[in-house]
Amino acid sequence: MGNHGNGPATGAHRAVGPGRHLPLLLTAVGGVVLLGLGVLLGLVLGRGSGGAAAAAPVAAVAPTSTPTARAADATAGAPPTLMGEVVRVDTGDEVVVRVGTEEVVVGILGIDAPEMAGPTRTTGECGAAEALRFADRTLSGQTVTLVPDPTIPAVDDRGRRLAYVVLPTQLSYTDAAISAGVVTADTSRRLWYAPVFAREQAEAVKADRGMWGDPCDATPGRPLRAGT
Repeated sequence: MGNHGNGPATGAHRAVGPGRHLPLLLTAVGGVVLLGLGVLLGLVLGRGSGGAAAAAPVAAVAPTSTPTARAADATAGAPPTLMGEVVRVDTGDEVVVRVGTEEVVVGILGIDAPEMAGPTRTTGECGAAEALRFADRTLSGQTVTLVPDPTIPAVDDRGRRLAYVVLPTQLSYTDAAISAGVVTADTSRRLWYAPVFAREQAEAVKADRGMWGDPCDATPGRPLRAGT
């Protein structure tokens, strides 16, 4: 007779008789039961341990970069960054900045300009006049940002605020003046960017820029000769 109601009678259909279904069924049921017991056991153990395994916090990876670690420590409690207008240039490394209603005397960090003749010295150092002119051209009337160095106090023993003076173009005056050769890199303080300043000065010396060429012919690490 035909099997129209049960589909075509293939060889596979005939090979699996009713008696052969039972072991397969028992195996499947046993697997489901074991799986259910495993899930239940896992839930019980999780609750018993307070969910510590599931909720264990991921430990933060400690920075391996020395500068990054130093930066995190050094910037804690650092003085604020200020913004103001340069209203006067006194020397190649000192300016007066109006911050709000207050005029702040700022010692520019990272540089040491040649000293001009004055109450404390009868003759100026070679390059002093050029350093003053460069500072005046670059900074006078500019709106600048005063950025402290996290490694040193915000104010020196003369009452000056110590800061990097950053122009609206994001150029630091320290970088500009060292690269132009009108100042020397300050080595008296352990500043954050000291390695950068040393490299900029080495480049200026090699190119005989500013005081490193005529007429001053300065030598790094040696006093500047008298001049203007």
